Amino acid sequence: MAKKERSAKGFARSAPKSQEKYLIDNAKKLRDDPYLMLPTGTDDCMKYFQKLRRQLKKIQHFKDDEEKLEKLANKKGLDGALAGTLLLAISEKAPFLAALTFPTGEVTYAQRGKADKEKLIAVQHFDDPVYRLRGIRDLVFKKKLHVYSWDNGYVCTGKEARPPSEFIGFITNKLSFPATNHIITCPHIPPKTAKDNEYLTLNYLRIEWKPAQTLIALCENCAKNTKNTMFTISKYILQRNLSEEFAIEVMTQVGKHSDLSAAQKTKLLQQYLSGELTDSEFIKQAAKSHEASVKAGEEKILVLDGVSYGIDVNGFINALKPNPYEQEALTFILEKTTEPLIVSKVTPNKILERYWQQYGKEYLASIIDDPSMAESLFHLEDTPSNIITHAFEYKQRKSILATLPQYSSLPPLASFADCVARTYKTFGEKNALAEIKKHPDTPKGKSIAYAFLLALGKAIDVKWQYSKEEIEYGEFLMPYTKKLLAAESSEYHTALQDLLNASGSSEALPA
Repeated sequence: MAKKERSAKGFARSAPKSQEKYLIDNAKKLRDDPYLMLPTGTDDCMKYFQKLRRQLKKIQHFKDDEEKLEKLANKKGLDGALAGTLLLAISEKAPFLAALTFPTGEVTYAQRGKADKEKLIAVQHFDDPVYRLRGIRDLVFKKKLHVYSWDNGYVCTGKEARPPSEFIGFITNKLSFPATNHIITCPHIPPKTAKDNEYLTLNYLRIEWKPAQTLIALCENCAKNTKNTMFTISKYILQRNLSEEFAIEVMTQVGKHSDLSAAQKTKLLQQYLSGELTDSEFIKQAAKSHEASVKAGEEKILVLDGVSYGIDVNGFINALKPNPYEQEALTFILEKTTEPLIVSKVTPNKILERYWQQYGKEYLASIIDDPSMAESLFHLEDTPSNIITHAFEYKQRKSILATLPQYSSLPPLASFADCVARTYKTFGEKNALAEIKKHPDTPKGKSIAYAFLLALGKAIDVKWQYSKEEIEYGEFLMPYTKKLLAAESSEYHTALQDLLNASGSSEALPA
């Protein structure tokens, strides 16, 4: 991908003495050696700079001829920029400076002659590893060369990308992340994960700097504290096409299932390489594109909180941490779905709500052998999780009641005790206490009621409602009520008969 330059803005100002001195000192250095503004390299590489070197040598020949330099400074190229700069060495004055604002910051320079502004900056700031690259950009792009510039070096490697080890070390230090065997990662990404191109729960940016045999990886959280890593690197590199050196991708759990088109990938990458997106924004945009791609597809993919479970329904459900009732319902429903499901920070009930209209009635019918009841439960104005709980409680009650003896008619005391026991077994203690309040208004009926309260540990608060005789008789009957409440189906008839006999009744229960 062609390296896209960001625009610069210019204005003029009075020159601070320190900046004026800096520019004049640089001009004097170039008067002695104009090649300081050019990279070094092998003979094979330097052949591309021979013409430019001859032009600069010609300018140096007139380094003390102010009149001649004034004329040569009207040239547009690097030679004209050098001529204009050498005038500073003669006059030793630069009272007014022009300024340009680049993405890297503001830079001032002395406007002399008609040379291109960026070439003037490159010449006058030849010791700056970023600005000096602007002086040879047209030549490097035309000849398809590779140039690396850093604090202590300025090297052209010709038509092959061969970043020097010193340059790689310079960039590594600039990124401020630990490096292990040419793998630079933030603390949240194991070097082996980056090397093996593996996925993490965290989304992360992975940059493979191929000719340097170096990997760079930073997670979405650490990316919030960086700007644009590729810009940090590329501002010290001059070449026509960055994509020839770097393989850049955003690693997301969803991304391994996405099928982004080449056009989509290229657009995102262009935005990132041009500086329109920061590291964090690039990761976010790529993750959104991956998610949109998967959602638009027909493949069943389950993703929760950035973690992909593929088609592993059980793994996805376990990660939701549902209760047993919700787990069974989710398994039934998600086994039937064929669409992608990508969600974050959701409850099991939210997943059930998503599919309830489509599969809810079918699921209820699968656990309740009563179509009318399943229909009634489905239309309840309640959450799917609560409806499912009601359905299982109904199923459990029905199952319990089916195992207990069925009586067509019972004596009043036995009917009361039976109702309390069945309610307790099917609806629980709270509903059983409500039934106890409906006791027969007789001494025996109240004594049995008090006995049930004692068995449930709820007698103290209502003891005042019972007479001394009812309390004493209730204490006597308590073991019988406790036995009835705990009785299994095979013991239930006998336990009820024993309670009835202990209450003083001689009636026999129907078999």
